[in-house]
Amino acid sequence: MTQTRIHVSLRTADLEATTAFYTKLFGAGPDKVRDGYVRFAPDDVPILLSVMPGEPAVDHFGLRVGESQEAQMAWQRIQADGISLTPKEDVVCCHALKDEAWLSDPDGRSWEVYAVTDEAPEGAVDDPACCPDAQPSAGGGCCG
Repeated sequence: MTQTRIHVSLRTADLEATTAFYTKLFGAGPDKVRDGYVRFAPDDVPILLSVMPGEPAVDHFGLRVGESQEAQMAWQRIQADGISLTPKEDVVCCHALKDEAWLSDPDGRSWEVYAVTDEAPEGAVDDPACCPDAQPSAGGGCCG
C-alpha cells in the first residue's frame, strides 16, 4: 500500500540547481526524472515534491492516497463536508496515470486529492486539462 503523502508542486527558474538543493536537503536524489520534471519521494519524509521549470512559485498542493477507492472515499467525504471539487479519472498528469479531484482553499490555492494507478504509463503524454483552470502553467499543463 502506498503511504499517504502531502504533494507540493513547485516552479523553479533553475531546475538543475533546485534538484541539487532538494537532493541535499532530503539526503537522496529524485525518484522520477523526466524532461522538465523532477520528483522527490524521500523514504523518511511524508512528502511528494515535484519541481518543474517556470516562474518560481508554488504550482499546487496535493494529497496522494494509496488506491483509487481511497481517493473516491476522500472525495465523497470532502463533498459531504460542503466543499466543491472536480473529479477526473484515468488522467495522465505529472507523468503518471491518476484518478484525481481538484478543489480550492478559501484563498484560491489549488489542491488535488489523488491516487496513482500507473506510475510510468508508456508513451503517455500529460493531459493539458489535468490541472484546474485556475492553475495555468508556462508548460501548458500542470507538469509542463
